[in-house]
Amino acid sequence: MNTSLVSNRVSLASTRCAAIVTLRASLLLSPSSSSALDLGNSTGRTPYDPYLGPMWSVFGKLGASQPDPAQVEKWVSEGRAFRYSFSKAQPYVPQSPEQTESSRSGDCKAKSLWLANKMDSKKVRFVIGKFKAGAAQSHAWLIWNSPTGWLILDATMFSRSLDPARVSSREFVPIYSYAPSGKYTHGRAAAPSESKYGDHT
Repeated sequence: MNTSLVSNRVSLASTRCAAIVTLRASLLLSPSSSSALDLGNSTGRTPYDPYLGPMWSVFGKLGASQPDPAQVEKWVSEGRAFRYSFSKAQPYVPQSPEQTESSRSGDCKAKSLWLANKMDSKKVRFVIGKFKAGAAQSHAWLIWNSPTGWLILDATMFSRSLDPARVSSREFVPIYSYAPSGKYTHGRAAAPSESKYGDHT
């Protein structure tokens, strides 16, 4: 066989291999389906206002300092280990952080409020939305304006914080959110009437 032809084929194979390796590396390093965090628009009221007394009680006492990020990760992991329990008697009212702590159990509302209480920071928001777009039931989690930027904290589904830039735009879809300083409505604020707040699949 012609030596020049063999050399060309080897060179072409090497180039293709290098291109495949580069493509795979770029897919691993770049976020899949990244999206900017939706911080919503300020609003005076939301449909869940009558049920959020325990949340406002906690938010009214939050401090001005930032918690240590490593400690926050430990709390998220601790909350994730709590048993999941849902109160049919009070499906829309978050149980108190003290009850969640003592029972080591709670639903997404309870775990989120427990975590906010532990963090003791006005930099958190309590979010009501959909864990996945199109879900019939609603979910609750926190977002935190940490020293390095916004993070998603969901002690119900994950044992670590999540970078919003690495979360699909079809996950953690906010509808309403609540900060110590006010309330916010988000792009999907017209939630279906059959949605069940705080009890998810």
